[in-house]
Amino acid sequence: MKETRDHFTEKNFHVQMKWNVEPQKMLDYIIEADKSNGRDSDEYSSSFYVGKSLKYIREVYEDYNGLESLTDTELIENGYYRLEIA
Repeated sequence: MKETRDHFTEKNFHVQMKWNVEPQKMLDYIIEADKSNGRDSDEYSSSFYVGKSLKYIREVYEDYNGLESLTDTELIENGYYRLEIA
């Protein structure tokens, strides 16, 4: 069956949680948090993050914001994730 704009095969689609924070915003937040918490020494200077993976940046961002303690519903309601049909 050919799919049109108004007709999709249902088995191909489901709702997923997708990360909703842009990588640059995460990095900017982390660097600002380091500065405001006195962690802008050589060990945590902006250049410390050069070469770090996006996975690492997201883990630090989640840690700095205490996201591991939030439920999926809270993560969505607070804008960290969005629901997307894929």
